[in-house]
Amino acid sequence: MKQNNDTIRENDEIVYKSLEDVLHDSMIPYTEHVVLDRALPRVEDGLKPVQRRILFSMNELGLNPDKPFTKSAKIVGDCLGKYHPHGDSSVYDAMVRMAQDFILREPLVCGHGNFGSIDGDGAAAYRYTEARMAPLALELLRDLDKNTVRWSLNFDDTLKEPDILPGRFPNLLVNGAYGIAVGVATNIPPHNLAEVIDGVVAYIDNPKISLDEMMKIIKGPDFPTGGEIIAGDGLKSAYETGKGKITIRAKVSIEKNGDKSTLVITEIPYQVNKAALLQKIAELKETNKDKLSCISEISDESDRNGMRALIKLKKEANPSKVLSYLFKSTNLEIQFGINMVAIAGGKPKLLGLMDIISYYVEYQREVIARRTKFELDEAKARAHIVEGLLIAIRNIDAVIKIIKTSQTVSEAKQRLKEKFGLSEKQTQAILDMRLARLVNLEKEKLEQELRELNDKIAEFEKILASKARQFSVVKREILEIKKKFVSKRRSAISKDAKIDLKELKDEPISVQKYMLVLSVGGTIKKVTAKNYSMSNKNLSDGSTLCDVHSTILECKTKDDILIFTNKGNAIKINVDAIKECKLRDGGLSLNKILPEAKDEAPVAIKLIEKGKNVLFFTKEGMAKRTKIDELVISKAYYQVVKLGEKDEVISVVYEEKDKKVLMLSKLGMSLKFAIDEIPVQGRISGGVKGINLDEKDEVTFAGIVGETGYVVVVTNAGLVKKVNLKEFAISPRYRKGLKYIGLDSKSKFVVFAYADEDDISIAVDFGLKILTMDTKKLKERDRLASGDEVIKRKFLGVYLSKI
Repeated sequence: MKQNNDTIRENDEIVYKSLEDVLHDSMIPYTEHVVLDRALPRVEDGLKPVQRRILFSMNELGLNPDKPFTKSAKIVGDCLGKYHPHGDSSVYDAMVRMAQDFILREPLVCGHGNFGSIDGDGAAAYRYTEARMAPLALELLRDLDKNTVRWSLNFDDTLKEPDILPGRFPNLLVNGAYGIAVGVATNIPPHNLAEVIDGVVAYIDNPKISLDEMMKIIKGPDFPTGGEIIAGDGLKSAYETGKGKITIRAKVSIEKNGDKSTLVITEIPYQVNKAALLQKIAELKETNKDKLSCISEISDESDRNGMRALIKLKKEANPSKVLSYLFKSTNLEIQFGINMVAIAGGKPKLLGLMDIISYYVEYQREVIARRTKFELDEAKARAHIVEGLLIAIRNIDAVIKIIKTSQTVSEAKQRLKEKFGLSEKQTQAILDMRLARLVNLEKEKLEQELRELNDKIAEFEKILASKARQFSVVKREILEIKKKFVSKRRSAISKDAKIDLKELKDEPISVQKYMLVLSVGGTIKKVTAKNYSMSNKNLSDGSTLCDVHSTILECKTKDDILIFTNKGNAIKINVDAIKECKLRDGGLSLNKILPEAKDEAPVAIKLIEKGKNVLFFTKEGMAKRTKIDELVISKAYYQVVKLGEKDEVISVVYEEKDKKVLMLSKLGMSLKFAIDEIPVQGRISGGVKGINLDEKDEVTFAGIVGETGYVVVVTNAGLVKKVNLKEFAISPRYRKGLKYIGLDSKSKFVVFAYADEDDISIAVDFGLKILTMDTKKLKERDRLASGDEVIKRKFLGVYLSKI
């Protein structure tokens, strides 16, 4: 059997076609149907077929604004049964959108009941809601009964429906449109009714008006939800070509309440779900604590009087920075893509603003012309009847005689026609005339009516004969609509963003105060100043070495710090980049902050204070002095001290005026010397010898001290003593120094030594329990004393404990 591109029939039942032909014959008609009869609006009335049919059906049901509400189920059923052969949800969903004042700038349906909300709540089922036409919808339907539009048969050829509505105001621009068809889509933003009508009038007055002049009248979209439009070049591009992008930003004000601020959202971008927006902000607050920890509360106080959502900030927050971050990270600011596609001339077209207005004005002129022709024909027909009635009244006796002497109505008609030269319609009107019309007053009324009809006929003929007069009528009537339905602009328009939305990676959005805590367990904690002040700092059962804090540094979000490690390296990091925690948490090990430092332990954390010198001390007695500027480089992780094979950094401090270096060894030797004896060296150097140690000795403490204060010492046997700093004489650097404790067979070495100008607290680790000891309760002893037996139980370690 032969098969080719031609259609071949076998037994008149089976049709053989190539796939290419099937696709062409099936897909093309389907595509045209979806584009023309479902998804895209007409440029003339700005309505899709389903919207047009809903309004026409409501008009047929008499659901005018002055009539009672009717069940939505009745409207949906009537529209489905008569005009729209699709699913009920397609009709009801379209009707709901036409009633939502946060979707349409000027709603066309007045809904009664739950018609959804800006929070994304769906409308109630159509058996529960009621509706009627909004007053402005009548302007789309006005003059529909005066042959102003073309009509077609409905889907079952039993009724007629309008192809388009008269559309007496520019609905396509006023309410916008959104739709997706096959291979084409539209997204037209809503506009202000008064501005668009003024633009139409300006075009009628001057069809050669430029786009720049038009944009002084139609300033831009006007969304029902308000917001701020950042137009830029995207808006002009959209109005010129039909495609472009604009930015829509929520309207947010900053309210002050004492030393705290609150971001108040009163308007949001078009088609943004308010509940989802606030939920997104709440999620960001949890996932981006480093940036949004300054948000204390998010609440929605919106009611029937308007929108009001609150983002409450802590007192240390920078409201502008928080707002900038939220604009960048949430739908508080969106990009709206304008794509003005509509059915014009029987096919979809991408239209600029001037194109839409041009099509609309010409269509309105056509509506006025068709209406005038209809009214002219009616006036002429009525004048013809009135002329016949006046003839009858003037010759009433002869008319009555003819009627009385006629055997039938047909005979009476024929005799009247022949006697007075009347037409069929005039004759029938005379026969139908009541006797009351014969009075003299009725004669005068008919004569007055005839004069008025002749005046109207003359005016109608003038309008039909002149396009300028037709445009004048369009202008007059559309300005009446503006006067009746004028409303203020809701969306503000600005050319540039007022808030700087530059990359905020290195910009803190709140000036938060923190306490950086270094624990003896080798962890670092970033704790808010508020959490630190409210936390219980006492050690208790279950406390670990991570609860013993040896260093506490006050800082702010924007501060840069250096973390110095025992291997002679430094980590440069911003406070904002360290994860926040609570004081009782374990904290972060170095490898959590920087994976490259996995085998290192933190020794000190310092704010970067430019112009100062940094002192490094090592376990093997080395000392190094370096300018802080040498230590701050572009890298995040680098070497700052060159160490021996087994050496480690044990202390890092800033140089202070009028203070001395004190180094204490494990075997009880001390050396106090001037800071100037340590030369200033570069970043990579290893420093110089500070104290001359014996072979098995090592440094237990190294730091700077003043003239007053105490040295606290603990030996391996648990002996504790406090020595006044005045007992430590100054000597040159690199000496063995003086004994600072008398060691014997019981106490063979020092496990802990620390010098400070004030009394300190030490933590003693007993394994299952850690106890603190306040040194101000210790008696002062001389330099060579062995100490008092204070710690009687076996212990694992002694550490400095700062509260």
